[in-house]
Formats: sequence, structure tokens, C-alpha cells
Amino acid sequence: MSASQEIKEIQRVYAGLETLYRTSFPKSDPSLIHDLLRRSQKNPNTPPIYMVEVFTKPNVDSEAARKNIFEKTGMVPAVYENGTHYVTNHKLSLEILKEISDSSDVLEVAGDYTGNITARGSSHVHTDDCPLRNPDYTY
Repeated sequence: MSASQEIKEIQRVYAGLETLYRTSFPKSDPSLIHDLLRRSQKNPNTPPIYMVEVFTKPNVDSEAARKNIFEKTGMVPAVYENGTHYVTNHKLSLEILKEISDSSDVLEVAGDYTGNITARGSSHVHTDDCPLRNPDYTY
């Protein structure tokens, strides 16, 4: 196989992977999924710790959401933007990310690897024209 054919094959497979990300985790940042997969494969017995940011629909009961997040993760989230932005540092797996992403109240999930429990604040911004909502968006 020539170098150009190899490159085209890598691009084709990557496009398929991006499609799987969008299909299985439509509300999650593809870079979060990719990073989580890489870290989980490198060290499958230790779930990596991420700062996970969840953006929800307005009028979600923030106390109920906070309690639910605590029950699932053991961590109390910081709540921003009038109860529509939840930030928590916790161990993350694809199963947990899928559960978060599948919630009907969730609009978007983003996050960054931290490696440990930190006191960092939010770093992602949700907007109505979030690029993650556009299926044609590419990084």
C-alpha cells in the first residue's frame, strides 16, 4: 500500500470513528471521548479522573441534579449559570459518560483530564450555537 493510500485509509477510518462518537454520544465532546478511550486503553484497571462539565436544559431542579451527581460520583458538583452548568471532578468511564449523555435533561457534555481531584473551576462555555450541535463541525 502506498503512503497516500495509507493516509486515505487512516482518514476514512477516522471519519468512521467520528461518526460512531456522534451516534453513540451525540451530546459529548468528541475530544473527551477520544481522550478517555486512549487513557482507558493505556491503563484499563484505573479509571482516569476528569473535570466533567454538564450543560442542562433550563428549569432542571438543581438540588435534585446535585444529589444525583453526588450519588453517582461521590463528588458534589459546582453549579453555575443559574443551575444549567454542573462541574465535577471524578473518575470517568465510557459507561458513566454514556449515562450522562443519554439523560434527557442534558444538552452537552465536555471535560478535561485532570489526573486527580482538583479545585479547578469550569473551563467550557455552552452557547446556543455550540459547534457540537452541528454534525458538519470538524476540529
